[in-house]
Amino acid sequence: MEEEKEQEISNLKNRPLERVFQNNIARIIDFFIINQNFNFSTSEVSELSEVPLRTVQRIVPQLVKKEILNEIKSSKRNRSYELNKSSELAETLNRYSIATMNSFIKSAKNIKKNDIQMIPLSKIVETKS
Repeated sequence: MEEEKEQEISNLKNRPLERVFQNNIARIIDFFIINQNFNFSTSEVSELSEVPLRTVQRIVPQLVKKEILNEIKSSKRNRSYELNKSSELAETLNRYSIATMNSFIKSAKNIKKNDIQMIPLSKIVETKS
């Protein structure tokens, strides 16, 4: 249970918009910002971002309409999506995400050594009797 909570906290730290807005739209935008050099189908977005497919299928067209994402049609049935790098709004969200990640890094670097709990090696490594 504790491990799941730590993983959840870790995931939120890696998703700057979701950390603030705490919803699936923010998670999907974070996903595309983090992976901005690639394009993805809705099923890939769903699987990789851990957002239900139906939710992704509902949100992605809204993001295309707002010009945050571009739709790439390879055929009538096959569509993929990418971050719209020419969109001013997408660029602003991208800059916000970068600034937030830099803030996380600074915070992590500022942790004092005394604040770190040391675990004795004997508790980590089993010794043979």
